[in-house]
Amino acid sequence: MTDIPHNDLLETTTACRILHMEGHADMTLGHLSLRDPTGRGVWIKRSGIGLGEVMGPEDFVLVDFDGHRLVGEGRLHKEWPIHTEILRARPDLCAVGHSHPFHATVFSALDVELQAVTNEAVSLGLPVGRFDETTGLIDTPALGASLARSLGSGSTVLMRNHGVLFAGSSIAEAALKGIFLEGACRVQMELISTQLPYKATPQSELAKKKDQVFDVGLIEVYWAFYKRKLEAARA
Repeated sequence: MTDIPHNDLLETTTACRILHMEGHADMTLGHLSLRDPTGRGVWIKRSGIGLGEVMGPEDFVLVDFDGHRLVGEGRLHKEWPIHTEILRARPDLCAVGHSHPFHATVFSALDVELQAVTNEAVSLGLPVGRFDETTGLIDTPALGASLARSLGSGSTVLMRNHGVLFAGSSIAEAALKGIFLEGACRVQMELISTQLPYKATPQSELAKKKDQVFDVGLIEVYWAFYKRKLEAARA
């Protein structure tokens, strides 16, 4: 079908499988979306399969910004408003993900700020947003809009006792933000568990360091690495 952006959805398929590989798997939960290139709405991973079970464009459903199905088969995730409302609020973004990685989900329960302990955290563009209006599903446009406000101009949100949100101006950038958020939370939790004092990158250095460790060229390099890692895991 000519109305399906096959190449972009194949890249989104790869991103789903990489997220599964990198700790974002949780049964059939978790979803990644792509803004439709022609402006019709949002392509969202269908419900009923895990991130690692996404095989191609047939595993995505196109909905308009009010949640009406336009193209595709299969069940729609109850949390579709996450994707429609964030992409409605942020025209600079093209991909949005929501998942329940172990360390970041546990970290969401802490009243602790995520700090720039590692380059992964720096790459996120701190501070990370916080959402605690509800710990339940984001299943209404009103809750989706509230989550979008928590995201603000950033790229990641810790959702209290629930999971994470991550977004980017490309599929690769969004997926990398999700991977790095889980890694940054894991590192800081391990540091906290030692009960030893530690230092983070000073606030005055964050912007410059982010440009050093997460520029456009490096996004391509990192994404190519994860693609090779996925291929090796399949072999």
